[in-house]
Amino acid sequence: MYRLFALAGLALLTAGCAASRPPLAVDSPYRDPSTWEKGQIVHRATGRLLTEDELAAYLDRFPVVYVGETHDNVFDHQVELFALREMVARHPGKVTLGLEMLRRPFQAGVDAYLAGTMDEKTFVRTVWSRSWGPRSWPYYRDILRFARDNGVPVLALNAANDLKDAVRDDGFDGLPPELAARLPEIDTDDPYHRAFLRSMFGGHAAGTNVMDRFYRVQVLWDETMADTAARHLERVAGDPDQRLLVFAGGNHVRYGFGVPRRVFRRVPLPYTILAPYTVEMPEDKKDRLMDVDLPELPLPAADVYWAVGYEDLEADRVMLGVRIEPEGDLWVKIAGVMPDSPAERAGLKAGDVVLSVDGVPILELYDLTYQVGLHRPGDTGPVEVLRDGRRLSVQVTYDVAGHGR
Repeated sequence: MYRLFALAGLALLTAGCAASRPPLAVDSPYRDPSTWEKGQIVHRATGRLLTEDELAAYLDRFPVVYVGETHDNVFDHQVELFALREMVARHPGKVTLGLEMLRRPFQAGVDAYLAGTMDEKTFVRTVWSRSWGPRSWPYYRDILRFARDNGVPVLALNAANDLKDAVRDDGFDGLPPELAARLPEIDTDDPYHRAFLRSMFGGHAAGTNVMDRFYRVQVLWDETMADTAARHLERVAGDPDQRLLVFAGGNHVRYGFGVPRRVFRRVPLPYTILAPYTVEMPEDKKDRLMDVDLPELPLPAADVYWAVGYEDLEADRVMLGVRIEPEGDLWVKIAGVMPDSPAERAGLKAGDVVLSVDGVPILELYDLTYQVGLHRPGDTGPVEVLRDGRRLSVQVTYDVAGHGR
């Protein structure tokens, strides 16, 4: 049985069969993953440990680099930011970042944010939240800000939601013409890919079409991301210094048969796969792991692994502790206050209409959630409310989500 993260996964296959190929009676120089220590960077084919400088030089040799992430692990995103910074330092003005988390229809909004013509709050609301969800933004904020501040183009790689829903429900052959015209070239003939995805379900999907629906969506995502990446590589084909860095969930790049194989089918350029690999998991997070029987695949899961710990941002996600309802066209009204919450301790009450937080006007619920979300536990700031016709300002000391529940 292998441990596998839901969605992004951390699985690693060991090839071979002990019955047919007995192990050599020598110590392996190739470093069993169970012996890896946090912070080590392992070149999988040789077992050699790399320094960060050596990793950066290694990645620099490839025109296409994939990093497979666990979406809610802050350490994975630190590895990604390292790769982005190092590639930009070596190829200023020549690096493009591709993100699974952004969908094709939002490319214009992405470009506007990077150009500075769309502020971050608007970007998170109108682009990021509709593409990947608002709660995920803090994990990717530093990456997108670095891209913006350093002139790094960002490709919205992934498929539109309407196409995803149609493929999931009706298959590739049952689409109406207007949706079928938006399909990229589709390949469903990879038995390794299908077996790998099927293994995640075990016997739970037996007798249902759940696995088929899931498989179609994964293929659509992989092919759309590959098509977007390949179109970019074709546009910059005349410049050998161009680099493409792709961040995607681990199962979209692991073994190469998700996005990498499909990009290579279109534009056969050398590539490498870097995978953060969780070696330390907090006890209270181990329920996020699944036991999965993976098929034996004669492929390396990645070329380089960076051993990391695991930490999400839930412990730092602050709350105000109020229930909100609309009040007219412009304000938000507090309908209830949670016991022992930051709001109650600050003296906020049901019936208060929130006018501003930190001096920023609150015109709708999104304004409130966004401004509160900028804080960390222990931060303080003013909240101005309208109470019984009078303006009142209180100081709120923010606390983590879930406190007092």
